Amino acid sequence: MIPEVTDAQLANRWREQTLGYRELLVAERGGELVGTVSIAELQRPSSIHLFALEVAGEHRNEGIGGDIVRWVMDEARRRGRERVFLEVRTDNPARRLYHRLGFRRVGPAFVNSWWLFNADGSQTRMEEPSVRMVRRV
Repeated sequence: MIPEVTDAQLANRWREQTLGYRELLVAERGGELVGTVSIAELQRPSSIHLFALEVAGEHRNEGIGGDIVRWVMDEARRRGRERVFLEVRTDNPARRLYHRLGFRRVGPAFVNSWWLFNADGSQTRMEEPSVRMVRRV
């Protein structure tokens, strides 16, 4: 199960945005933060990488995740990108959402590794069986 985003994890995402590794986008509803997503532009191929999509637990199943992904697709079009791709854990129910939105699996499953920034300031190396999914815009 994916842990809730800690303040430390969110702070790291802002830090990585400042360093140019990602753009961190937030979703609000009625002035309340309800979700975040990160994107990165890749020149070859002309793509946007969608990653670290999170929806607040109390707002899941309200369509927010789909709205965020559709916004990223629209942003890819505005930027003249050809596709959006993402990686998702093989057992993540969000795969159904991505498939419903037109993403298709490409390539074999692989182990996706990333750092989880814990609330106490420590880091945990995460390794998850994942698949890559892509959608042309």
